[in-house]
Amino acid sequence: MTNPIKRSQILIDLQIHVKQLLDELAEDDRGAGFQAAAYWHGELVLNAFSGSADSAGRRSVDPDTLFVVQSCSKGIISTAIHILVQQGKLAYDEKISHYWPEFGANGKEKITLRQVLTHTAGIPLMPSYADMRLITDWQAMVCEMEKLEPIWDPGSKAGYHGLTFGWILGETASRADGRTFAQIVQDEICKPLGIEKDLYLGASSEAEPRIAEISGEAVPIASMPDDMLFKRVLPPALVPVANPEWNSPWFHAAAVPAVNVVATAQALACMYASLIGEGVNGKRLLESDSIAEVTSVHFEGIDEVGLAPNRLGLGYSLGQEGDVMGGKPTAFGYAGLGGMIGYADPSNCLAVAVLCNHMKVGRGGRSPDRLVTDLIREKLRNVEF
Repeated sequence: MTNPIKRSQILIDLQIHVKQLLDELAEDDRGAGFQAAAYWHGELVLNAFSGSADSAGRRSVDPDTLFVVQSCSKGIISTAIHILVQQGKLAYDEKISHYWPEFGANGKEKITLRQVLTHTAGIPLMPSYADMRLITDWQAMVCEMEKLEPIWDPGSKAGYHGLTFGWILGETASRADGRTFAQIVQDEICKPLGIEKDLYLGASSEAEPRIAEISGEAVPIASMPDDMLFKRVLPPALVPVANPEWNSPWFHAAAVPAVNVVATAQALACMYASLIGEGVNGKRLLESDSIAEVTSVHFEGIDEVGLAPNRLGLGYSLGQEGDVMGGKPTAFGYAGLGGMIGYADPSNCLAVAVLCNHMKVGRGGRSPDRLVTDLIREKLRNVEF
């Protein structure tokens, strides 16, 4: 074990250097705000922040600022699903139509929960007429999910279910459990960990003033060919920054499970910390056997939508060489648009979250998730807990 005094000094040094890095990123990218948090062996060892919570610089980011975490949401909602499986309310190899009979239309009757979690269900496409108002209407989107037809034989290949992932999992959970999916997330993740005011699927009115404004460069989806699968999975009408509705209270208050969880970095890192080691304050949301199942490799290959190599567990991306999660094959989590990530690295009993609010195309080596996570690993590399 590292000398306690030396260990304390290293952790202070970690906080100072990550804060300096975030300050530099905020200075280079005016209007941007950042948070970074890390748990190590269940202990909060980093909680840093910098920059602006709005594009005009009127509000500074602080530890209580909430960020729309984009696709980092998928790791959170997947955790909720795994908790219900652990409770015996859901089963990975059960058909979705068992819980939700109306879903089993148009060739979807045999699609399983496992296939949805691994993006192999073959139903990634959004309706061509979908707009921001439609996707915030839960019952309307339930009907849209029932209309979907698989574009490949379910289970035969994987392709990013960028938005449909959320409603399918959410409605299935609600049918099996009886609570709304937003309430399941609050009851089964937030309350046990004491993060009820720091992580929401459907933000409360009290939380709204704390939510950071999304700004920056438009995601270049509109310029893609109309027949490109990615453009039909994530239509330009539904992605930031071109759509100011992403900053509307009515959007924050809705449940769009795949993309609109709002959270602090500390809350997101806390959730991942609760899945590994001894958990947080002795609380683990998922048992070791459950984590072993959901973080085993369920797909490895080229994603049909993203056209890039991917390793998938059940609802989580798995670590691969050269990635932001340290290249550890046992690491698991989910990244979000703009340089955000939340993940756990069980081999180092480390959980990390990096959040930001300013979208910037082509950050390359200056992506905040990469810079922050690399710095955390560098500082902790030679420290024994």
